Amino acid sequence: MKKIFHYYSLTPEWQHKLAEQTETKVIDNKIIVFPEKIGKGQSYFTQVTPGISVFFIDLSLNIPLKICREVSENDLYIFHFDLSEHVNLIKINNEDYEIGSYDKLDLAIIDNQIESSYKPAVHERTFAVRILVDKKLLANFIAKYTSQEPKPRTKDKAQKKDEFYHYGNIDSNSTLLLQSLKTKSVYDLSFDSFIKGTTLKLLGNFFSRFYDLENNTNALTQAENEAMNKTKEFLLDNIYGPFPSVVFLATMAGMSESKYKIAFKKCFNTTPNNFFIKEKMTIGRELLKSGEFHTLTEVMYELNYSKLSYFTSKYYELFNRKPIDDFVKKGH
Repeated sequence: MKKIFHYYSLTPEWQHKLAEQTETKVIDNKIIVFPEKIGKGQSYFTQVTPGISVFFIDLSLNIPLKICREVSENDLYIFHFDLSEHVNLIKINNEDYEIGSYDKLDLAIIDNQIESSYKPAVHERTFAVRILVDKKLLANFIAKYTSQEPKPRTKDKAQKKDEFYHYGNIDSNSTLLLQSLKTKSVYDLSFDSFIKGTTLKLLGNFFSRFYDLENNTNALTQAENEAMNKTKEFLLDNIYGPFPSVVFLATMAGMSESKYKIAFKKCFNTTPNNFFIKEKMTIGRELLKSGEFHTLTEVMYELNYSKLSYFTSKYYELFNRKPIDDFVKKGH
């Protein structure tokens, strides 16, 4: 059995070690096409936001392969979604698990400080998505979850208290998202935007399962106000990306979805999504007038939209004029 070793980071440099061991190269810091002697297929990596990245693999192996992930200095959680049409093997903290869409358990969450390995089945289509998340973004969630949930089964009695991993099921909504991803080509111009949006929705779906909906009409505490400002700054820092979902923002704030929406409205007199769209359209108007773009489509892609009609409608709602009315073409 061939073994390859790699580590993860939120930025793309880690892929070169993986590509070297499979005797291929990384294309545009995103795509690895595997050589035929190993299998048929490819992987795709992209940074979704400064604290979230995604690694996607769609591969049919021709030889047995064990992919070993090494511990690195990067403080990450790894969300492994496996929708392969067979059973693969994953080892976490010295315990073997079966994982895949035809098995009852198809989701693993791994602390980057715990070594793991992955053995896809040979001559079968392996389809998996790994979402890498900066631990700082999930500190509130992990603290709440680990205080309420029993520790997962483990054969390693020396597991550290600050290490975390989870093994369970993909929810039905996420399964549909992954099925849609299966039909896409990594070479499509819209694939990068599509997988970024899918990534955030997958995280949102996962978090929603662990927060009970609750209403709270009381005045916000200082900690809650700080949490609102933290999520607002996150939206502004990632204004060129897709909206990260209310559930994900609520998780950052350590709240349920419904409580977060109420708190955000109290602080900013609007919804998180409307706030994000307004700020994005404001940036869009600056880009349109900048004279740095040849077409409206270029501006649309810069804002991470895939449909010009949607961009136009949102722009018109805010400014009562179409993007073309404010567009200054490059070179004019």
